[in-house]
Amino acid sequence: MCGILGVRRSWLRGRSPAPDAAIARALERLRWRGRDGAATVAAGDFVLGCARLAITDRRSRQPLARRRSRLCGVLNGAITDARQRWQQWRPGLGACPRLPNDAWLPLLLVERGAPAALAGLAGHHALAVVDGGRDALVLARDAMGEKPLWVAREGGRVVAFASTLPALAALGVAAELPAAAVAEFFARGSAGSAVATDPGLSLHDDLAGVDDGERLVPPAAPAAPTEGKAGDLAVALTAATARCADSEERLALCLSGGLDSSCLAAVLGELGRRVRGYQFLAAGEPGDERAAAAAVAAHTGLSLRPVDGGPEVLDALPRLTAQWGLPLGDPSVLALHALANAAAADGVRVLLSGEGSDESLLGYARHRALALLPRRGLRWLPAPGWSMRRAARAWRALAAADPYAELLAVTPPAFRREVLAGDVATAPPLPETPAGSGADPLQRARLVDQRWYLRRDLLPKLDVATMAAQVEGRCPYLDAAFRAAAAAIPARRALGKAPLRAAFAARLPAGATAQKKRGFALPLDRWFRGALPWLDLLREPRTRQRAHLRAAGLDAAIDRHRRGAADLGHALYLVVAFECWLRAREEDACT
Repeated sequence: MCGILGVRRSWLRGRSPAPDAAIARALERLRWRGRDGAATVAAGDFVLGCARLAITDRRSRQPLARRRSRLCGVLNGAITDARQRWQQWRPGLGACPRLPNDAWLPLLLVERGAPAALAGLAGHHALAVVDGGRDALVLARDAMGEKPLWVAREGGRVVAFASTLPALAALGVAAELPAAAVAEFFARGSAGSAVATDPGLSLHDDLAGVDDGERLVPPAAPAAPTEGKAGDLAVALTAATARCADSEERLALCLSGGLDSSCLAAVLGELGRRVRGYQFLAAGEPGDERAAAAAVAAHTGLSLRPVDGGPEVLDALPRLTAQWGLPLGDPSVLALHALANAAAADGVRVLLSGEGSDESLLGYARHRALALLPRRGLRWLPAPGWSMRRAARAWRALAAADPYAELLAVTPPAFRREVLAGDVATAPPLPETPAGSGADPLQRARLVDQRWYLRRDLLPKLDVATMAAQVEGRCPYLDAAFRAAAAAIPARRALGKAPLRAAFAARLPAGATAQKKRGFALPLDRWFRGALPWLDLLREPRTRQRAHLRAAGLDAAIDRHRRGAADLGHALYLVVAFECWLRAREEDACT
């Protein structure tokens, strides 16, 4: 788990009077992702850099160099089937009976003329291999985009890449959020994709599979089970969890007490991994989630470590925003970061998470609401503008041209209309899904969640929260075999994660499979009605003069929320989070 970068020296020399200093600054901006060592290596026209978080073989180093530095590589994340792949590809390497670090495997595949094989690797990773002799670059990334990789191209040729936008900015690739991305942020809490400010550059973060400079190789998909039975899910999840739990470092589990993490706890217990579960509880919230987590831990043989947090968890927002380089619209990143910090203090380096189950098996309340809506909505129906209660959101979906877009919203339309200015006040349409997926609204929702919500919200949240605590987050539910097993189940049969509940009903304590969706939600509605210092930020002239805000509308919204006329905690948080991002950019421009 690391922060990685790469840049063409010839290109950088044309843009920076001190290219070596620019590379050093870029690497320093990645140090929050890995404090176990930082180094660079030259290969042909490229310089590769890595700030390493050592999960396997602490004696190993990155970037790696082979064949007298002709082949060099960097890896962020983990290849969870690396040991099996090594046995397949290593014949002839008698001096290397054991894979010292999974980062060596991509170098071996490229050396043997099989870069396309990188598309079939399991796990969560973003990597690069440079063949300095041929001036050739190979980039690869896991299918779901679990590990970040921003790539800058000039005339179609890769000139720079990095794990974060601040690192790219240090290399001379400045980025901004277009109006549509800002509107997306204030409507649905996801920042969307950034674009390069230099018109001669293009910026992408959507690689999945392999880009060897000449072709794109999509990720290899395992064959889906033919029958789509609940038992297939259990088999696939057990195998995926075993791969993710294969670590030389201390392993732990995010144990919320909900179904997803409870199933992981059951599998870990069956695998003989008596790890510790970490459960976050916001101050003043009911303790039923903790009681559920304790019951699951006791039943599966895990120990439970409670983590408590109050409004002070919000204090990490400016730092995390500056490190990531984009506004953080999902407030649960702060709860997860507090949990990851507690785990790190106990010596944990690998943390399993339940991300990915709800998206494959339609586990959110919005999915159930969508299933109940008629195919043809009542668009003449007047909808409530300020309420974010479940009934009001369903009512608005009933009257919307795109019901699922409305169900995904985290702010009410009246807030956007009254508080935001210009184009950012209007929510953009959802991204397109493959042709034919729109026939079944639930199947379309499944694809939107997997291709957009996971990539733009949940996975960046997990990456930022854990990496900033020097912990590697791993998601067994995103394993390709599990996703294939889930995809084989028709959307309406999968609704509410019914197959997963059936598969694990006998492995969990009574009532555990009936638990509601758990997570790391913060009581923002209550906190923003108290003496929260962040309200002062919203009242500062510097904030109120922003072009995207209507100052009078913001004042009215704060008043409406604090007197209980509407629950706008998440909406006000988004204004705070965006302001933190703007100030981080301004401070960075001054350094």
